[in-house]
Amino acid sequence: MTVPKRSPQTGDNALSTGTRTPSTEAGEPSRAASVAFIRSWPLSILCLCIFPLLLWLGNWQLQRAEEKQQILDKVDARLSSQPVNLSGLGEPQAYTPVRLLGFYTDEYFYLDNRTRSGRVGYEILQVFETGDSRSGKARWLINRGWIPAGSDRTRLPEVTYPLAAKVITGFVYPGGATAEPAKAVPPQISGQSPSNHMPESHKRIQRLDDLNGSQLNLQHAKWHIRLSADSDTALLTDWQLVSTKPQKHRGYAVQWFSMAAALFVLWLLGATNFRQILRDKWFKKATEQR
Repeated sequence: MTVPKRSPQTGDNALSTGTRTPSTEAGEPSRAASVAFIRSWPLSILCLCIFPLLLWLGNWQLQRAEEKQQILDKVDARLSSQPVNLSGLGEPQAYTPVRLLGFYTDEYFYLDNRTRSGRVGYEILQVFETGDSRSGKARWLINRGWIPAGSDRTRLPEVTYPLAAKVITGFVYPGGATAEPAKAVPPQISGQSPSNHMPESHKRIQRLDDLNGSQLNLQHAKWHIRLSADSDTALLTDWQLVSTKPQKHRGYAVQWFSMAAALFVLWLLGATNFRQILRDKWFKKATEQR
């Protein structure tokens, strides 16, 4: 009696016939790995171009804030020093505290379109004369501060000033009347009305360059003096030493960085299969735990 040969296959597979296919559950790569991460290349390239620009703008605003802070620290250190007498000072540096003894002349001008707390008004620029006939006279352009404009813009507000000699304190500020070439003008005698060569005073000007320092006979036409708030002849000062404060630059930097973060999130959700990959991984993990 012949004993049939035993199949080399063992178990349940001994009677299977046909082509054997491997199990897809064990050998197929996971679905999450087969999904491409980038879904939209044009959108990805666009985001890649904009994202570094937003980061650069944020860093630039931080650098600007640091520069403004250094300027303010330098100005504060200079303003905290003792005022000096301009009579013996050659070319002073900006924001140098100064003290002058003299009197105001009747030459003053209205610097237009100056605001304080949202109100429109004028800054008063007035000539201040120091020295005497023996030691020599010197004329300085003083910014006394701000006064509000009236309801009728055709009428300029009244400006009062002391006639007696005064001691004023302030600091040198860059940017004064222009020093255009002009014909020689004889010194003005105290109490004498301005000559025809002098610019018409008591008028409205739009900028400091509208004044001619040579015709005003100013000692230094390239800068003027801003009064300190404690000077008794000062009007409303509230000087803005920098156009934009460091805190504002830092706020701009936060805005640029926030826009960069928002752009990254939008790219992740709109140009990639990030959400689908997360869902597939979560589904696979939940299946394995059953």
